Amino acid sequence: MVKTMKITLLGSLGNINRNLVPQLIEAGHDVTVITSRQEGVKPLLALGAKAALGTNTDSDFLTRTFEGSDVVYLMISSKAYSPTETSMLDLADIYSQAIRNSGVKKVINLSSVGAQTPEAGILYQYHYMEDALNAIEEVAITHIRPMGFYTNHFSELETINSENTIYEAIASDTKRAWVDPADIADCIFQEILNLHSNQTVSSVKYVVSDWATGQDWIDALAENGLTVKYIKITIDTLIANFMEAGLPETVAKGFGQMARFQQTPDKLYGEITQSNYFLGKVKNKDFAKVFANIQKAQTSKNN
Repeated sequence: MVKTMKITLLGSLGNINRNLVPQLIEAGHDVTVITSRQEGVKPLLALGAKAALGTNTDSDFLTRTFEGSDVVYLMISSKAYSPTETSMLDLADIYSQAIRNSGVKKVINLSSVGAQTPEAGILYQYHYMEDALNAIEEVAITHIRPMGFYTNHFSELETINSENTIYEAIASDTKRAWVDPADIADCIFQEILNLHSNQTVSSVKYVVSDWATGQDWIDALAENGLTVKYIKITIDTLIANFMEAGLPETVAKGFGQMARFQQTPDKLYGEITQSNYFLGKVKNKDFAKVFANIQKAQTSKNN
């Protein structure tokens, strides 16, 4: 029988925690979830979790909330990409100080593929958090590095709806690794148990749901009645599109470099395929069904 643990999580009831929190509650653990919004409290209580109302930029709040936890799960907000918000480097300092001051000894950190090399462009920023946490003595840490989220495909809806076309800076025959939040949650759940089983060294765990090319995605959509074209664009065009959408030039170029790195899958995925990565259950075809249903609902609503 698994010993009951006190577990504290960042991330409110986002895409990952909405899958992870019920698993932890069902397993009998004492779960506290940090949320920055008052309206986020009630749903957490309804699940049987405790809610801690505060922000991830308040080191004193995090320290108090982490105290007494057997395991803490950390994640950052996508706002950390924005130059007007708290940076990843700043969050790394805030989180690491809270871990030190609270006395927590076991940490799961949601990082990302790309944290391992500057070639990954904007994704390399995740190394700030990994480095800061690794510098803490006598704390067991597992860095979870998921692949590209299936939900990134939702950015394709606008051009599919208007032109029946997907524009990508990566060739349609290039193999890519994808992941679903439900599979990330399953991986984190397992790694929490592993940490509590006296894992004593820092480690990295990659998460993959499926391997699929752009053509595989097109074919899966077609099986669900959605016929679209796939057009490859240049990195420069991609960067220009991001800037036109309002992203600062440095951020747009970071995404451009990320896409450039994805054009060389052997280099990008070499370390992953050689590791004991977590293989999830949600496949490319599964998400294509979800995507196609959403696209059809949008089309019906607009007609």
